[in-house]
Amino acid sequence: MKNWKTYFILCLFFAAGCLSGRQAGKNTVQPQQAVQENTSQAAQPEQTGKKTSLFKVDEKDYPEFKDLDTKKSLLKALALNEKYLGNAKKETVYDFNGRKVTIKELAATNAALKKIISENDDPAETDRLVRENFDVYQMSGLNNDRTVTFTSYYEPTTEASLEKDNVYKYPMYARPYDLVTVPLENFNSKFKGETINGRVEGKNLVPYYSRDEIDFQGRFKGRGLEIAWFKNLPDLMDLHIQGSGRLALPDGREVKALFAGTNGLKFKGWLSAMIEQGLISREGITHEAGKAYLEKHPDKVRQVMSANARYTFFKIQGITDPDEGPIGTYGYPLTGWRSVAADISLYPLGAAAFLKAPMPDVDENGKYKGQKNDARFVFIQDTGGAIKGTNRIDFFAGNGKKSRTFAFKVMNKGQLYIFLLKEKNSSNAI
Repeated sequence: MKNWKTYFILCLFFAAGCLSGRQAGKNTVQPQQAVQENTSQAAQPEQTGKKTSLFKVDEKDYPEFKDLDTKKSLLKALALNEKYLGNAKKETVYDFNGRKVTIKELAATNAALKKIISENDDPAETDRLVRENFDVYQMSGLNNDRTVTFTSYYEPTTEASLEKDNVYKYPMYARPYDLVTVPLENFNSKFKGETINGRVEGKNLVPYYSRDEIDFQGRFKGRGLEIAWFKNLPDLMDLHIQGSGRLALPDGREVKALFAGTNGLKFKGWLSAMIEQGLISREGITHEAGKAYLEKHPDKVRQVMSANARYTFFKIQGITDPDEGPIGTYGYPLTGWRSVAADISLYPLGAAAFLKAPMPDVDENGKYKGQKNDARFVFIQDTGGAIKGTNRIDFFAGNGKKSRTFAFKVMNKGQLYIFLLKEKNSSNAI
């Protein structure tokens, strides 16, 4: 599409006041599909007359910065974060409760934390050095209560085929050439982190085709966009919801299905749709129960699946590192148990943070054993279609049986603290 046409379309949108919602860089949605999306940013605290999405924490109120996961995964996430911050736009400036923060300061913060973690195995010493060297800011929460709702996502592994046959009949599509994504901040800085998706029809940008139009009305028939095939639509829908995953092929190989975009339309989880349509009760609802119902009632599949107008597109990639996660919004692989998704119109990509919340206790075989208190360093490296506002964080749990059970069990409240190297140290890392 030519640049003049994009400009013309955006002018029409702004003049008419027709901006109708957000589309994040990645379709990252938590498995708890009945979660109500929070797209309001109105509830932001005021301190010293300044609106902010963060509270600065007094040093006497710092939590204990004791990480409960492996040093290996933490160092891996720090190294990837370092790559991102080294290539990020240097002119970007963020507001941390009145303190203007640049990419340079975020990079210095990451370098200082990396040095502390690399050189210390004593949790008490790590805690001391973090307290000594960093200012700490806390996410404000929806009602200034400093409480964050955590959900989780993971990289699923689903049986699929690169060829259609009598078993694998439902297609996964590549990104269509006529899908247009417009970064709105290129036209007005107040829409930082915002995009809209659609297609050009004549001289207008119109909404892209819905799930019903694509899957049930044959809009993609004959376009050659099929890149893999699934046994059933619920499995395919799960991959759409997660935004990326691994495909287990009939010959024993695995490949990655990487996120390539969405149509930008409204999301609704298929389990939520089943409850709303009176097909299944809310009590005792599980993924397995929903899938079993649709297998017994194939005449209900269209109405359930079409309730989710959003559609996700993919690209196939081979696997070179089994432990490497999908590419996050920040442009590098996500690290299981370390990467989180946040609203990047409020919180910067590459920010180092600390999570404290009760989380599911799950063993390596995926057996759920209850809840336990969790605390760990994490990094804002991703976004999600439903992850909006000052009280939402989506936690990336990696891949495998443990990750799947964990992700489906997370709907927890806790706190998220964001680090910034103290101003006296921000010119260079410790």
